[in-house]
Amino acid sequence: MSKLNTRNVCRYIYLLNAKIDHLAEFRTKNGLLSREQLYIIEMVAEEPGITQKTLIGRLRREQTSISRAVQKLVDQNYLIKRQHQDDMRASYLQVTEQAVDALDELEEKICSVTDDILESLDHEDKRRLTDILQKIHI
Repeated sequence: MSKLNTRNVCRYIYLLNAKIDHLAEFRTKNGLLSREQLYIIEMVAEEPGITQKTLIGRLRREQTSISRAVQKLVDQNYLIKRQHQDDMRASYLQVTEQAVDALDELEEKICSVTDDILESLDHEDKRRLTDILQKIHI
């Protein structure tokens, strides 16, 4: 990177995102999952009972967009959605057995996409990149 400025950083982040989108179409025995759908399933699997509101905040997406994505995953039997007993606006999410199977099935593909993206980095570069991404993630 010749100039270290916000515009270049944003450009490279955008280009990385585009590269991931190009590589990341995940076929399961139950059909295709988009990168966003896979992220949602992974987040719910890591934190059972997570709310849609929390997903919206973490993914930094509009409520309607996440609501549609979650409903599609519920309809496809990847997620279970339960409303809170006291607050009907709150929805808690859990993965189904089908989602767990899909994550297991896709593990190698996910790692392969990551390896393709990071192939030009050595171990130390990957460690530093991981540290940086963790710092800016939240």
